[in-house]
Amino acid sequence: MTSTSQQDQQWSIEVPSTSRPPTHPSGGRGNIRRSCDPLASPMLGAFGVRTLYEALRRGRDVNPLGPCLGFRATSNTGYATPFVYSSYGECVSRVDALAAGLEKGGEHLLDKNDDGMLLIGIYMKNCPEWVLAEH
Repeated sequence: MTSTSQQDQQWSIEVPSTSRPPTHPSGGRGNIRRSCDPLASPMLGAFGVRTLYEALRRGRDVNPLGPCLGFRATSNTGYATPFVYSSYGECVSRVDALAAGLEKGGEHLLDKNDDGMLLIGIYMKNCPEWVLAEH
């Protein structure tokens, strides 16, 4: 049996000197992470999943109470708080609620383009709601 080093098992490495202190105008953060090897990546289409939508649904089917989408707020002292996660089940429910709202109010919100497609543009900051709207 051959053993692999810790480096062989990692998917990403830290880029040195890319962290920011909590007092930075854009907020604090840890070092940026990049792929160890751009040629080594997870399989596409694993477990029958090919889209974000399918990945979210599969996550719910496999582990509905498992952590899915997390965010960190900034405390009054300027430091990032611990991550707070929504479960796969909660995320799928929120995606379904957004889709139902768009479908019900769609005749007022959405107009078909020349090709007959319904298009919508969403403009918002990076936040968990943005990720949910993608699905």
